[in-house]
Amino acid sequence: MASKKDVFLRDLDAEQLKSKLTELEKSHQEARFNKISGDSAQSNKIKEARKDIARVKTFLRQYELEIKK
Repeated sequence: MASKKDVFLRDLDAEQLKSKLTELEKSHQEARFNKISGDSAQSNKIKEARKDIARVKTFLRQYELEIKK
């Protein structure tokens, strides 16, 4: 069963996915920085951000291979 995030990402085009990817990478970097500086509550956000980045990259790859139009 597809998650709500997958359904949301499926509706985006390639340009929107690229902007979402940069947004997610920035949030992942901030979460990593906060964890290093002592905020241990960010460890869950790091894992979630990595998975979201992988989802977006998967959909972008589908556009590249023209599986999804």
